[in-house]
Amino acid sequence: MNCDDVLWRRFELLCRERDETPGAVLRDLVRLEVKRADSRKARSDEVIDERLLARLRLLVAEALAGSESWGQLQRALAERGLRFIPSGGGLLLVDASTGDPFGKSSQVGPAYLDLVRRFGAGFPGHPRPGLAVQALARP
Repeated sequence: MNCDDVLWRRFELLCRERDETPGAVLRDLVRLEVKRADSRKARSDEVIDERLLARLRLLVAEALAGSESWGQLQRALAERGLRFIPSGGGLLLVDASTGDPFGKSSQVGPAYLDLVRRFGAGFPGHPRPGLAVQALARP
């Protein structure tokens, strides 16, 4: 591996200050880069089929059309074999019977915070209730 002499000396100094060998640090960097590349590939593999996405958007839109609360929305989704579950800072649309994920709410319809504003409340049992409070506080 070719490296600028000055840069390599600085790297060796940093390693000594951390009481690590250059080899150990480089192995960690290689491991992290491979993990990052695998993670990026996994995310790109999760892209939803366009026809399925169009169908899910239609089903969510139909369920939203007559819903004025989270409960009504969940019941309407259940009639279509779907349900929302909390996930991170939003919601995930899943198969009601298996729990298999289809996509984030923002992929299949309105984003979570838009739904919070629509219903005037956060999703029941959401692990990050502060998000709903912030969304409702903004005009």
